Amino acid sequence: MSSWRRRVPEALLALGLVTVAAGLGDVLASGPALPHIGTVPPAHAGPAPAAGQEALESVSPSEVPQRVRLPTLGVDALVQPVLPGPDQQLGVPESVVLAGHVDTRSAGPGALFQVADLQPDDLLEIISAHSTTRYRIAAVRSYLKASLPAEVFDRTGHPRLVLITCGGSFNDSTHEYDHNIVAYAVPS
Repeated sequence: MSSWRRRVPEALLALGLVTVAAGLGDVLASGPALPHIGTVPPAHAGPAPAAGQEALESVSPSEVPQRVRLPTLGVDALVQPVLPGPDQQLGVPESVVLAGHVDTRSAGPGALFQVADLQPDDLLEIISAHSTTRYRIAAVRSYLKASLPAEVFDRTGHPRLVLITCGGSFNDSTHEYDHNIVAYAVPS
């Protein structure tokens, strides 16, 4: 048998490996697919909220969220209340915005690791000392960190709940993700 016939399988294997490597390089360079599904519920538009549906101005201690459940993702996590800092960075209005780590170096994936996988109509539950409030996911969006819209934190208009976590590509030198993943939910 001639030498070129013996080398055909080796050449095909090498070509296949180069093709796979090129495909992986493209996926790794572009990062994971970022979500853009559903319709973001308006913060201001539409008629005034119905009685009992107005935006929260204050929350009694017994109604402070203690747990968040996302059944489709298998998440049942504790909520740690956070007050706005003096610099107003990621100021968290009462019961309107929940922010969580996508992951940490020491603990691995966080409770909101799969928020980008949520779909419209997925269930979300907020559990306080005396009640469970149910929401359904309306939309999931990805925003560059520097372009997170201010209306994400809006407390006027129709009630809604917003989940925020990190996403997109991770920058090893800055130790940050380049996007925020935002899931918008409305009362169910």
